[in-house]
Amino acid sequence: MKSFKGIDVSGYQGKIDWHRVKKAGVEFAILKVIRKDLNSDKQFENNWAGCLAAGVPIQGVYHYTYATNVGKAMGDARKVLEILGQDRHPFVWLDWEDKSLPTGRLAADIINAPALLDKIGQLIRHIFL
Repeated sequence: MKSFKGIDVSGYQGKIDWHRVKKAGVEFAILKVIRKDLNSDKQFENNWAGCLAAGVPIQGVYHYTYATNVGKAMGDARKVLEILGQDRHPFVWLDWEDKSLPTGRLAADIINAPALLDKIGQLIRHIFL
């Protein structure tokens, strides 16, 4: 089975030289889209433009969630869609790993909320657990 070399990045990496990343053999990137405060990640737009300019395919965007209820998850999803706008349609990854998140049935309700999935439509494809 063929493997692919990819990276996920956020504002924590600062300004990235995407041409250098491409030359290093990176075949795709996943970009952090929003921060905990629901503002756009500080480097999201630069990373998006840099990937396009360097020819690094954008596999998707991710949101490191702190949603502890369905309403918060829906609000976060709306913010992701607002930042992506009408012309960008990447995979959206929900990064579910923070220790503050609920477990069990509530976690399942948040992740699988039909209202949340309806809001995002075809954008959510994968969930990290």
